[in-house]
Amino acid sequence: MTSELPSPSPFSNPPSDVIPVTSESFDLSLPTSALLRAATAAAHQSAETSAGAKGLLGGSLPKEEYTKFLFIIWHLYDTLETALDTHASHPAITPIYNPTILRRTDSLSADIAFFLGANSSDPVVWQQHPQYVSFLPFPAPVQTYLSRITSIASSPSEVHRLVAHAYVRYLGDLSGGQFIKRIVSKAYNLEDGEGTSFFEFARLGGPAGGDHAASGEIIKLKQWFREGMDAGVRDDAEKRAVVEEANLVFKYNENLFELLNVSEGETDHHPKIRVPGAKCPRQVVGSGKESLVRFVDWARRELSLPSRASFIPVSVVLIGLSYLALRSLKAIQIL
Repeated sequence: MTSELPSPSPFSNPPSDVIPVTSESFDLSLPTSALLRAATAAAHQSAETSAGAKGLLGGSLPKEEYTKFLFIIWHLYDTLETALDTHASHPAITPIYNPTILRRTDSLSADIAFFLGANSSDPVVWQQHPQYVSFLPFPAPVQTYLSRITSIASSPSEVHRLVAHAYVRYLGDLSGGQFIKRIVSKAYNLEDGEGTSFFEFARLGGPAGGDHAASGEIIKLKQWFREGMDAGVRDDAEKRAVVEEANLVFKYNENLFELLNVSEGETDHHPKIRVPGAKCPRQVVGSGKESLVRFVDWARRELSLPSRASFIPVSVVLIGLSYLALRSLKAIQIL
């Protein structure tokens, strides 16, 4: 049994389409990471399936729009990471605070400078570029998002809500970053990691500027972050606040994606793979050898995997399925 929840603070008044978190709607006895995963699933899916998100995940955003996206998230990270630095000793923040690994602002600056052709990654330099100047003043959804973070950071009793902002941003980057990096590299013909440093993370326990974390180390980073959230946010009132805030953050991100201009028809341009009788992507594996072979051939092409083997590796199937799920593009057409 969970304890009776206190009355919500003024910060707990999200928009009407954000589901309030109560002991009746969600199990607040769950660890914070598990509760966040369950209680934000609908908001997460809504944000991922917006037109702008599909354009990003489908590699169909014009380069200028992708650069604008980088402008937006640079300001989000700059504001969030300043807030996390300020409150690094807060009990809810300390377990997830590791700027050596997580800080994204500098890498985003480098990527922006690359796409703008600026001669320095110093924001003072690239923010003089005409493309950035034309982005100003901040669109309303950006300003609303930034104001929310600064309001939380300036309210000592609400600092634990920053965990929700870190969760949505950092775990999203860790979970889908390598796939999106591949998509971005292919879409804009990038080579040798140019323009994609945002997607690279240092190894847990490694030195700043050391080798990038490989896929197995990314899994460890995600587990460390989840354990940190579980350790830092423990009582029911804080759990409820963090989950409500995370739902709000997903809504903010959905609004940001609406700022990206994606031409009609560009968000679903990948070939359909028709799998008779399949009701979900998982059933593709069991739907017959012919469908499976076509699926794997498609995954190999999309992931630039070699086709020299005469057998179908299970790993290719799993990678392909994960890739489809992350892109949220209905690349498999259910009949």
